[in-house]
Amino acid sequence: MFDWLQPYLPPANSIAYYLLRGTITFLVVAVAARTISIVIRRAFLSNAQLLRHNLSERRRTTLRALVSSLTNGLAILISLFLILGMFVQPSALFTFLGLFSAGLGFSARPYVSDFLGGITLLFEDQFALGDKVEIGDRQVVGCVERISLRMTYIRGESGELWLVPNGDIRTIRNFTRGKWSPASIKLTVPTTKLDETMVVLHQIISDPGDDVIETPEIISEDGEIGAVTTTITLKVKARYSMAPAVRERLITQLQAALTEHHVLAADENRE
Repeated sequence: MFDWLQPYLPPANSIAYYLLRGTITFLVVAVAARTISIVIRRAFLSNAQLLRHNLSERRRTTLRALVSSLTNGLAILISLFLILGMFVQPSALFTFLGLFSAGLGFSARPYVSDFLGGITLLFEDQFALGDKVEIGDRQVVGCVERISLRMTYIRGESGELWLVPNGDIRTIRNFTRGKWSPASIKLTVPTTKLDETMVVLHQIISDPGDDVIETPEIISEDGEIGAVTTTITLKVKARYSMAPAVRERLITQLQAALTEHHVLAADENRE
């Protein structure tokens, strides 16, 4: 059927022949992997399918990136095996694969661990693209920019790019998925004005605002009695990411109320 191509093809068993055959094999496998990736995306990772599982947009984007990375890795691996099959008999190829796997287990354990870590990220919703995280084992803090099957790319707080192998990710602190943020306020008042201060604080905590998720607590951390001044902490839990706005509003209210009651106070922000 393709006899007309024979004059244009290199001689069999020549270097050019194997180069051409290997290139065609790689291209065919790459196209097949790309097609499979598209089919998986449309069949299982479409917005309609993922929305049924209540997955966020970040999680959907992360899954698509990991599936693409996985199919690309499998395509490269399959291409290598097919190309090796051109030079090695099937029985010898299986023996080679066994020896190769054993050698890989000893010499490339970090890389295997990285890929296994990437597969774990594929199934577990530990973090997603755009999340602000801290990798505790590496003391890396920043926003996740990209996730591949082997590496996680994190943009640091100073603008630097961290490349963290997935096999090194053990402890993860995800700032983006917090439920509340601390908005506590510490103030030091004269002990003689403590009664007036308590009246003001109880007025504040009776209506702390919609962004405060629990009734604030009034505590004295040192518990010292008889001192000239008393330090009081107003412990406040604000809705996640709303702590700065809540703290600013409460400080303004406290300053105005304490001034009205003639209490000299020194407000100090506290995380």
